[in-house]
Amino acid sequence: MLKILTLIGARPQFIKAAAISRAIKTSFFKELEEVIVHSGQHYDANMSAQFFEELSIPKPKHTFNLTTSAHSSQTAEILHNLEAVIDLENPNAVLVYGDTNTTLAGALAASKKHIPVIHIEAGLRSFNKAMPEEINRVLTDHCSSLLFCPTKTAIANLTKESIVHSLDKCSMDKPKVYECGDIMYDNSLFFSKQVDDSILTKYNLVKNEFLLFTMHRPYNTDNPERLRFICSMVLELIEKHQLTVIFPVHPRTKKALKTHLSSQDLNAFCSNPLLKIIEPTSFLNMISLEMNCEMVLTDSGGVQKEAYFFEKPSLIIRSETEWVEIVNQGAAVLINNENHSLVEEFELFRAKNIKYPKLFGDGNSAQFICQKIINDLK
Repeated sequence: MLKILTLIGARPQFIKAAAISRAIKTSFFKELEEVIVHSGQHYDANMSAQFFEELSIPKPKHTFNLTTSAHSSQTAEILHNLEAVIDLENPNAVLVYGDTNTTLAGALAASKKHIPVIHIEAGLRSFNKAMPEEINRVLTDHCSSLLFCPTKTAIANLTKESIVHSLDKCSMDKPKVYECGDIMYDNSLFFSKQVDDSILTKYNLVKNEFLLFTMHRPYNTDNPERLRFICSMVLELIEKHQLTVIFPVHPRTKKALKTHLSSQDLNAFCSNPLLKIIEPTSFLNMISLEMNCEMVLTDSGGVQKEAYFFEKPSLIIRSETEWVEIVNQGAAVLINNENHSLVEEFELFRAKNIKYPKLFGDGNSAQFICQKIINDLK
């Protein structure tokens, strides 16, 4: 039996891990043993417990108590703690997801121990190295022995960096590279059957008559001028169309609003009766909001992708996106500065007949990934 050390530390990684853990539990329990490690990167006792219970993820065997949130020192702390766990568990491989500090720390710790790194969601590129996530994902890919790419674009990105599928025995120098589809699509299909409309009832939301708004990236929250620009765009859209907007507010964003907006502007934003500002909500509630909204306004890669899964257009408040397929398909648009009008883009989407072909696999990515892990690491 192969022992896989799964490292997670942020909310999106909990969600992604649910798909692999579910596949192991139902189909590969005789071949794969999974040991889950929680890095503590985004640790909240209540929120973490809620996610593990809601998504039926096995409880972490190891959880780190981090003392810092600064990028470099946090990465170093996770790396240091993980090294001891690797020595204790002696896994056949370390599995990491996405592009967080946790991801990079896992890749570095494992590769320096000569243990194969499995990177799920490999090959994504924003081509903006000012983003910490871009550095994390590039370095992780170059440390990995098994790279699972959600799209053809991701495969092409790796090829340009000379990371190509090898026919030899799997190693960091001769990696295996697979297009597997997106495990988030697996989850969206699976969990969409479990949601109810309680959150719609709670906030008096009408199906297809509200916009879902999320924002958390430092690029948007830590720049006072940009934050004020985004808030003014949202209020303009609300006033023009008398549109209800629901805004699950990220802790970073909540703090930034209070810090960077004048008391007058903050009051105008927060007191608008059509803007429903709520606390971060569960994954199942987010799926319900995504399934039932008219449109999504977000800077989240995961949310824009889930919107596509549920055939909802996305207004992306960023200068770039890793999920270029959605933009190329005409199901999303980038809104970056004053030259872009949120109102105009919203109205254009309302008038468009958007097609949503299956760009992210068939919903069986986790099964594919588990089978390849067994085949290539035995």
